[in-house]
Amino acid sequence: MAQFFIRRFLLLIPVMFGVTILIFLALHLAPGNPAQLLLGPMATPSQLHAITVQLGLNQPWPIQYVKWLGNLLRGNMGQSIQLHEAVTPLVFSKLDNTLILASVSFLVASIVGITIGVLAGLKEDTWIDVLANVVGFIGLSVPVFWLGLVAILIFGLKLRWFPITGMYELGAQATLGQLVSHVILPASTLAVAPGAVIAQLTRVAIIEERHQLYVRTAIAKGLSVNKAAVRHALRNAWIPIVTTLGLEVNYLIGGDVLVENIFNWPGIGQLLVQSVLARDYPTILGSSVVLSIIFVLVNFVIDALYPLIDPRVKANG
Repeated sequence: MAQFFIRRFLLLIPVMFGVTILIFLALHLAPGNPAQLLLGPMATPSQLHAITVQLGLNQPWPIQYVKWLGNLLRGNMGQSIQLHEAVTPLVFSKLDNTLILASVSFLVASIVGITIGVLAGLKEDTWIDVLANVVGFIGLSVPVFWLGLVAILIFGLKLRWFPITGMYELGAQATLGQLVSHVILPASTLAVAPGAVIAQLTRVAIIEERHQLYVRTAIAKGLSVNKAAVRHALRNAWIPIVTTLGLEVNYLIGGDVLVENIFNWPGIGQLLVQSVLARDYPTILGSSVVLSIIFVLVNFVIDALYPLIDPRVKANG
């Protein structure tokens, strides 16, 4: 077991190294000059040259990358060009807000998705199964940004059930009740697509396991079809379900960028978009690296769960 975890953990090192190179290259090959954006359109060539040298943008990108990576390994992500703040505390101050939104969305998507998937799998070819498939298809087809705007229009502006912006009321003391009321709309919007995916794959896994010999044997021994499916089929269906959950966590973090900007949620996604518009290299790099680390760690956790769910994975791994 320990060797399995160590082997998986060591694989994270080259993966993260490759991720940092890709992020750095993608950013530096993109059009635009941060010095020009920082000084404005009336800047003189001498001013542009001075700020370019000051930011180190005149050096070849391999040298810039090595310097940036060395600082990153020491926990220094540089200084924000736009906000004139240290990037490391700035990014991590937004990370908590992003994790709150992503965690609530994950819980909603997982609970609702698995429940609907199990019900649809147990009631194959019934109206429950048909309804679940129709709802899932709609959930997968609707873009998250459009769904967010519709949610704001209906539940925020028309019905006034939920607040539509921020984490707390402006000018009021931050409370848990305010946070709960503010997170419902963006979290539900973000959970629709992953919830639909989880429901569909859970349904398929349950249906496949229901027709296995061990489930038929349990039914022959006196268990009802539903009990046999829940007690035995669901246990063996957890591998594809857990894999799907891990993939949907990555989707939630990526989709979080859109939802944060729609609902003005003060997280890394909103910071990242603002930094891209301002060509704030250090903040873009810092935000992207933190999000990438979360992606990689989620995949590592999913790999670590496999041998706990099914010991055969450890034997083959």
